[in-house]
Amino acid sequence: MMKKVILLISTLIFLFSIAYAGNFGVGIIAGEPTGISFRLWQNKVNAFDFGIAWSIDANILHVSVDYVTHNYGIFKPTSGTMPFYYGIGLRILAKDNTNFGVRVPLGIIFIPKGTTLDFFFEIVPTLNLVPATNLDVDGAVGFRYYF
Repeated sequence: MMKKVILLISTLIFLFSIAYAGNFGVGIIAGEPTGISFRLWQNKVNAFDFGIAWSIDANILHVSVDYVTHNYGIFKPTSGTMPFYYGIGLRILAKDNTNFGVRVPLGIIFIPKGTTLDFFFEIVPTLNLVPATNLDVDGAVGFRYYF
């Protein structure tokens, strides 16, 4: 089963990297949870973020998708760009039972000038809806390489 999942993820990365040359990033997200981060830019301001990660503390698989908007006017580094981003998304937690929640990602992304990398920090409040309603907060740092 794990080989099929890895093959599927590899195939999707390959297809996205061809179809969205320069706009599709893959990287590592470290924190709670830790895993793989994907970003697909729709234009200079909007992007889809995807995550597949494992919570070491809770021993749970996290799968998330977010739609984020970037504000380039808050931080102005001397080189590169550093927009603040915010958005809305969904999260599924898989363990013994499945949890479903709505996420509000808030973060800062640094995009160095002349590179195909980005570095980010985010805090993500999540309203869990199923099986019980409660509030959760995740946080992470990471980077992505763009194809």
